[in-house]
Amino acid sequence: MKVVQHYFGLFLAWLLLDRATLERPATTYAMLLFLLGSAAIVACACAADDIAGYRNGSDAVNYKEGETLRDIRTKPLLSGSVTEQQAIRFAVGSGVVAAVAGALAFWVLDWRAPVEAYVAYGAGFFFSVQYSAGIKVSYRLGGAETLLCLSTAAGLLAPFLAVHGEWTRASVVISLLLGLWLVMVSSYSNMNDVEGDRSVGRKTLAVATGPRTVVTVMVVLFALSTALLVWISLSDLPRWALITVLPAIALHAAQLHYGPREKNWLKARGLGLVAYNLGFVGLAVPLLWTN
Repeated sequence: MKVVQHYFGLFLAWLLLDRATLERPATTYAMLLFLLGSAAIVACACAADDIAGYRNGSDAVNYKEGETLRDIRTKPLLSGSVTEQQAIRFAVGSGVVAAVAGALAFWVLDWRAPVEAYVAYGAGFFFSVQYSAGIKVSYRLGGAETLLCLSTAAGLLAPFLAVHGEWTRASVVISLLLGLWLVMVSSYSNMNDVEGDRSVGRKTLAVATGPRTVVTVMVVLFALSTALLVWISLSDLPRWALITVLPAIALHAAQLHYGPREKNWLKARGLGLVAYNLGFVGLAVPLLWTN
């Protein structure tokens, strides 16, 4: 829940809306309900993941006291601050809120949203919760990375499509960037968590392919992210957006130094989160300017 980056997509979706759409009375209510729904989806998915990690023992391996820089307090079941029954009730309650908030958002829009918006919201909700539980998407090769990218992209596309009514190039490119950036965080976490993930059969790229392939993927993701940032800056944003997105590109490059080169995976992960924040600001500022 401390990863606020999950909500950046909705705010960028808001900034991508044209003035005519923003002036519709239902827009603000719908977007606020989508924000509530997004928060509930994240809460439900995180709770389900924590429950699964606690039950199969992978969290205990990945958060061994004295052997990790990660804060055990982020895993309340492992730290003992909540019971398993409390976590289950929280997950169920969050799921109900996510479903109700989403339904109300579409209701406010008179159910006139394109079918793709319903699919993006519903699929994003369903599969996010299935990361470690249920059908266990992360236990399939490439499932963890693909789910994280697409569910993050859905966090922007679902509300944008519902309110705006159609795709735009900027909405697709920016949603993909957000998804790539979160994968560029999780890939480094997964390299650090290889032992725990392998012990429970989770098939992240780090477990299934080895360091060389993962590093290659990291380089490809960096190159793709940089190319998309340059493209969106030159095509849909003011040209000076190349300057505002430059800090994110620089930190993503630094990730490659501290991760593959120095083997400091958690520091690289932290840099990825900061890069995500700077990328968000780098896109938000020119979008605010154009509005």
